[in-house]
Amino acid sequence: MPVREKRGKLFFDFFWRGVRCKEYTGLADTAANRHLCERKMAAVDAAITQGTFDYRAHFPRGSRLQIFCPDDHVREGAVANFAEYITSWQRSRSPILADGRIVQNPDIHPSTWIHDATVVRSRFVPAFRHFRLSEVTPAHCSAFRRELLQQGLSGKTVGNIMGLLHKAFADAIEDGLLERNPVLRTSSRGVRRSRRVRVLANPLTAAEVTRFLQCVPPWYADFYTVWFYLGWRSSEIVALRFGWIDFKRRTVKLQRGRIPRMGGLEAEPKTGRREVDCSYAPEIFRAIERQRARVPSTEPEAFVFTNPRGGPLDQEWLNDRIWKPALSGAGISERGQYCIRDTFISLALSSGEDPGWVAQVCGTSEQMIFRHYRKWIPGLQNGAGNKIGSLLRTSFTAYPSPSPRLSPELATDPKLVTNRGLYVADEAVCCELVSANLATFATYTASD
Repeated sequence: MPVREKRGKLFFDFFWRGVRCKEYTGLADTAANRHLCERKMAAVDAAITQGTFDYRAHFPRGSRLQIFCPDDHVREGAVANFAEYITSWQRSRSPILADGRIVQNPDIHPSTWIHDATVVRSRFVPAFRHFRLSEVTPAHCSAFRRELLQQGLSGKTVGNIMGLLHKAFADAIEDGLLERNPVLRTSSRGVRRSRRVRVLANPLTAAEVTRFLQCVPPWYADFYTVWFYLGWRSSEIVALRFGWIDFKRRTVKLQRGRIPRMGGLEAEPKTGRREVDCSYAPEIFRAIERQRARVPSTEPEAFVFTNPRGGPLDQEWLNDRIWKPALSGAGISERGQYCIRDTFISLALSSGEDPGWVAQVCGTSEQMIFRHYRKWIPGLQNGAGNKIGSLLRTSFTAYPSPSPRLSPELATDPKLVTNRGLYVADEAVCCELVSANLATFATYTASD
């Protein structure tokens, strides 16, 4: 077969001038893609039979380019390889200096850069490694997008991945390596629909929180208690230091977040530093006081919450070893630890708290609160529609049923007065009009 499959990807396999050529397409092995490749292979076979086959024209990045077109292979150079470009591009965006320090006011947050590096390594490189940078077409990018959706990724995730790819090609255009961006900034209907719903928003109820805390190992009970009361990001709660706490004013100044990777990388929180007044929940400081009594050190840079050995907490380890087992023990369906943030926001809004205060405590914007959590705001749900219903009900009261009478404005039209008897239902009025018309008719008849 001239069109074959390897690891789920299609490639061409043929001989020319006694040399076997394997030309990889990067396309998934689907019926539509296979049909396109078979048409392409038919054209190649026809050109070879007729003696007009131009290897470079059909496969400008072919695996045998250095054999059939050695000058072209040298001229292209290795820098045009997609995998090498995307890896170098991602490395150049790093906000982390060689000595491990964070760049002041970086264009990209360290946690975002680390996440993007994973996307580049696990998704972009495998999908496009057989291409040169200039050979990636909109068709390749569209096929890549469809493959992501078929893998069951949410629309938001697919949109973020394609946005990162678009950014990489946009920077290549600025560097003069490309003329146009092959990633079209459009989304399929499925992507747009899935963006409307926050799939990750799966909060616990107050009763479920109680059951969960009863199943958490005692060492971590205070940690999760404070986390549920604050709704912070996992990178923020594990980074809490004693030096950031004012025990008299009952406030906490969040200075940094902590990422477990790269030896515990610390950087400013995503939404900046903030001070939180915790007097609204005395249990927060009761838990912190208990921690202060049992940890080995309460120096300003000492962690408030640690593991039993006194080391900093790793949120990824917590998710697998503490969070999920406790959920199972409490009889709660599995979900990620981000649910703690969703739980704080949803419960706070449901109890009538000011959305601005909620946004300030958990470190987000009011726009995000209204976009993703507005259904938990009672003022936007209870009695919804009553005002417009009352207004229309008042307007319709004067006309409980469709009226056969003309409106006052129409009744003044002289063209309608003579036919008024056709539009009214009052018997007395009808009789009066008929009598008047008969009298008029009698007068006209007598005059004739």
